[in-house]
Amino acid sequence: MSIEARYAGDAANTSGESEQNVILKPLADRMRPKNLDDVIGQDEVLEPSSPLRIMAQMPGASQVVVPGAALLYGPPGTGKTTIAHLVASQSHRRMIELSAVDSQVDELRSALSAAERLKRRGEETVLFIDEIHRYSREEQDMLLPAVEKRLVTFIAATTEAPSSTLAPALLSRCIIVHLHQLGINGLEQIIDRAVASPDGLDGRISLEPDARKLIILSSGGDARHALTTLEAAASRASHRAQDEGTDALLTSDDVRTVVDNLPSCSVEDHYDMASALVKSMRGSDVDASIYWATRMLEAGEDPQFIARRVIVCAAEDVGMAQPQALQTAVSAAQAVALVGMPDARVPLLEAVIAVAIAPKSDAVLQAALAAKADIAGGKLGIVPMHLRSTKGFGDSSTSASTDTGYRNPHDFGGFVRQQYLPYGIEDAQYYHPKHSGMETKIAPWLEQYREASQSGQTTAD
Repeated sequence: MSIEARYAGDAANTSGESEQNVILKPLADRMRPKNLDDVIGQDEVLEPSSPLRIMAQMPGASQVVVPGAALLYGPPGTGKTTIAHLVASQSHRRMIELSAVDSQVDELRSALSAAERLKRRGEETVLFIDEIHRYSREEQDMLLPAVEKRLVTFIAATTEAPSSTLAPALLSRCIIVHLHQLGINGLEQIIDRAVASPDGLDGRISLEPDARKLIILSSGGDARHALTTLEAAASRASHRAQDEGTDALLTSDDVRTVVDNLPSCSVEDHYDMASALVKSMRGSDVDASIYWATRMLEAGEDPQFIARRVIVCAAEDVGMAQPQALQTAVSAAQAVALVGMPDARVPLLEAVIAVAIAPKSDAVLQAALAAKADIAGGKLGIVPMHLRSTKGFGDSSTSASTDTGYRNPHDFGGFVRQQYLPYGIEDAQYYHPKHSGMETKIAPWLEQYREASQSGQTTAD
């Protein structure tokens, strides 16, 4: 069956669906907004003059240039697919929908050919590609002619950052629409609408306030996840009410039972929660740090992966402000490898807490980046003669004085003026201690050392 025929069949079925078929649809599908005005939580990108609103107008209705391509970027459950469907339906364009997860190259070619045939017949098409970050660059390049010639109104959706999602040539032709994660108020509206709507639960179920709150908290800002949880919990509450001969009341226990059986950690969650853990430790929020580490462990995350994140954070974000934090993090990683779960939880959280409460400084990281930038910029001076090896590779030359002119600081009370950096960058300074933890003591010492090094003779005779 051609894509055009499939579209026509779908449209016909939508208009003539039986009530039974509608009820059998998942609650999240039944509660899809009917127009852009019904979309909750995305007011900023759907204001009257926004590009999406202009795209949703009938062809030729706008006096301004209508965007021909858009990338909808945001977390799961924020309405990307729904908005694409509404743009097509409100503008009376045909809709061709593909998912980059399971569509083949031949299917993409067929979709583009179908859109071209429809264009010749005077019919406009919205080509929607979900999860477009799964397409290779070659597959994305196939879309360029259709987008450039306006054979289709192109809409793509992704949860990945735009710069790493689309090939530059395609990205430059798209407007970027950032859909934000739904907040508590938005999710409350969505749940309440689903409970009351004839397309939803039609008021047949009542929610305990705590149950409603738990659905929201367990959704992670994902409206589809919240509606899926609501539907499953409502089914459990309805069956219990029938058995007991009482009114259907959805309780927190109903929600907990359902949440325990739902997938707990997707690939996106893996990276997002790891990021949340690191940023919480960096921000010295010990409670949030404990929460994210524990949530990752409960989701089945490898504790050694978490331990590695803690080590990196200790080095990059605590650094010399409290060097012991890195030792604690490394020790925790060793403990995790030795004892495994569930006993590894305690030493791992000990390291998380130690890094979170430690004073913070990224001075070591910034020093490394500054030195790297100088080297990448061509500052590759030769090793000063007095620092060169006299006995072959690896020689540390500890003698007081050699024929190269090297002076051993130990022979001068621990310090002697001489040049250590290459010529041309001898005055470079990379490490700048922060006023935090141990670095408050390091900073005055370093300032005194640099002043002594730069005063008077700075090279060995």
